[in-house]
Amino acid sequence: MPYLIIAGLAFALIFLYWQYRVQRRGMAQLARSLSERKPFLSEDDGLHRVHSDWESLRMAGNALIESFNQLDRQQLNQLTQLEAALGSMQEAVLIIDRNNYILLANNALHDMFARDQAILGKRVERVLHSAAFLDFLKEVRTGKAPGQREIEFVESGGSIWVEATGGDLPELQEVNSPWTLFVLHDITRLKRLEAVRKEFVANVSHELKTPLSAIKGYVETLIDDHETLPAPERTRFLGIVQRNCDRLQHILEDLLELSRLESRRPSIQLVSKDLSHWLKSLEVEIGIRLEQTGHPFRLDLPAMNLPVEIDPFRLNQVIENLIENAQKYTPRGTMVSLGAGRVGDQVEFWVADTGPGIPKMDLPHVFERFYRVEKGRSRETGGTGLGLSIVKHISEFHSGGVRAESEEGKGTRIVVSLPVSPSLAGK
Repeated sequence: MPYLIIAGLAFALIFLYWQYRVQRRGMAQLARSLSERKPFLSEDDGLHRVHSDWESLRMAGNALIESFNQLDRQQLNQLTQLEAALGSMQEAVLIIDRNNYILLANNALHDMFARDQAILGKRVERVLHSAAFLDFLKEVRTGKAPGQREIEFVESGGSIWVEATGGDLPELQEVNSPWTLFVLHDITRLKRLEAVRKEFVANVSHELKTPLSAIKGYVETLIDDHETLPAPERTRFLGIVQRNCDRLQHILEDLLELSRLESRRPSIQLVSKDLSHWLKSLEVEIGIRLEQTGHPFRLDLPAMNLPVEIDPFRLNQVIENLIENAQKYTPRGTMVSLGAGRVGDQVEFWVADTGPGIPKMDLPHVFERFYRVEKGRSRETGGTGLGLSIVKHISEFHSGGVRAESEEGKGTRIVVSLPVSPSLAGK
């Protein structure tokens, strides 16, 4: 009898252990199915023989998985439709779910932020580096955001400014909804132009203030002390006033010229010329001009023709500005040369001197408006800081370019490059 009891208990324990193993296997399948969103269990898994509720659980689990898969398919279809509609927009478009994961980013956004890597599925904080944008995102979700906001994004290549608008998409009854839609309009160029404008106004004000202050001071002295002021002093003061008036006129003329060159339709009239012959015709005039300030002059031209299409009036402005710079910023006795040559499909001409040269740190900036290497000396000699900027614009309107080559103590060479005349480009 005891043996029968022991055998029965052993059988019961084995049966219970079998049920435990089967149900444990079923729980593992349930977890895996829910994780992978694949159909859960099948009728021949044997679990329904362990407990009748397993069949109900299987059906409920499979129905839940199918619902999730259907929602995924709907979400994918909606994102595909949105991407097709928004992908070709010039403005950058971004859709973010309620957990800040990026669901959609069109081509314009990738181009704006130079994103080569995949950003879909990443948190927006890892992709767009701006605390102001995250604050704007919170305000949009709470309905407290203004219509538009200017936001700066700091990237490795510099700042990117956008005008951002945003709104929720509550009608999308999907997982992790409501989604939030943002449209980012790139205003980086406008911001840079605004900064340039402010800097330009500040520079112009500063440049005009110096001669105006001198004129005002000396005129007031002439008015207040005209009866007691000796005649030589009056003459000297009037000379200073005249020089500052001339400087004001020079600044205004250069500003007007620069304004015309920066307009959309400058008056450039190209004609075919042999640059060697044209430069040769300027030799006497340039030589006399440099002789007046004690600068020897040399003309270095090749024997070959240099066919180009130029506006003679505009290119003469380039030569005059370069010669004037060489006169003003080099001491008497400094050799000034004008030369030309052909390099591949480009014709180059240059004005060079053997003066003090330009420091390396200043070279990248010499073509900027109002930039001076020696600010005090430039004002003494009447320089406006606009000459090389005018040279740069005229060169670009000739489809060419300009560069500065210099070494301290060994002189400076300003080189203007022009394309070879198209009619002779292949010869």
